[in-house]
Amino acid sequence: MIRISLYRDGEGGLERVILRGHAGFGEAGEDLVCAAVSGIAVGLTNASETLLGVQIHGNDVDEEEGGYLECGIPEGLMPETREKVRFLLEAMTAALQSVADAYPAYIQIQER
Repeated sequence: MIRISLYRDGEGGLERVILRGHAGFGEAGEDLVCAAVSGIAVGLTNASETLLGVQIHGNDVDEEEGGYLECGIPEGLMPETREKVRFLLEAMTAALQSVADAYPAYIQIQER
């Protein structure tokens, strides 16, 4: 199962998203649920870097096992850029929720 944790600030703004695990919907390399989640997450992290010049993912990657991605708003951003990054994180969360709604046995999303 893919577990997605959402971390919000005191005002409800999304600050960090952590994805862990594997869907287990299909064989490795043929898992449509995993492909959907990966495509959404990587697409939005790449969009932040390409469009805003802001890296939102950490470097904690398990090359052997995979199944982990942490994205968050870096410190020191100008307020306008911070809100754009937050918008991308919210867009990622909305897209991930759509996949979770379609495949609830394979994805769990929790607000922390």
